[in-house]
Amino acid sequence: MLYRIGRHIARIAMKLLFDVRVEGSENIPRQGPLVVCANHISWWDPVVLAWIMPWPVHFMAKRELFNNRLFAYVLSKLHAFPVSREKADVGAIRTGLSVLSAGQVVGIFPEGTRQKTPDQLGPGHGGAALLALKTGAPVLPVAIRGSYGLRSVIRVACGAPFEITPGIGKLAADVQEGSLQVMEAIRDLWETLAPDKRA
Repeated sequence: MLYRIGRHIARIAMKLLFDVRVEGSENIPRQGPLVVCANHISWWDPVVLAWIMPWPVHFMAKRELFNNRLFAYVLSKLHAFPVSREKADVGAIRTGLSVLSAGQVVGIFPEGTRQKTPDQLGPGHGGAALLALKTGAPVLPVAIRGSYGLRSVIRVACGAPFEITPGIGKLAADVQEGSLQVMEAIRDLWETLAPDKRA
């Protein structure tokens, strides 16, 4: 219930505050499981993704956001769950696996934190690749580009979903290679949104 209310408010806020232009929405699968992976430039990014996705997204969110009990309660009702960015978080991975096993959607920002420099992407971490490898869920790459300001243009590009298949190496090697694939897919989309390529 709270998620639906929040999504409705987000839809109104997006239309009033920004000019969000979405490309490739036809690439969004009509059923899960699914791992949604996007670059991260602002705390508005989860709102944008929740708005464009046709069903609830369970976002991995930094554990520090859950320190306040009230805020933690609200986040949990919005289907977010905590993840520690300083170490491999087994609990967060188990939660993500459970969500995907139920045929639902996990949202991850593979860079792990917001990028302060708008014209570059950060390195990707392995959580998204690990979840995709463990469950066979496809990855939906999403690129977000722009500067959030009143009535500013925010461009969003959704790519074709793809599966990360295990290699012949160890899991750690497969996760590393999968993470590179995820970031490469995001980068390809991100580059199409560069200012000199805008229509």
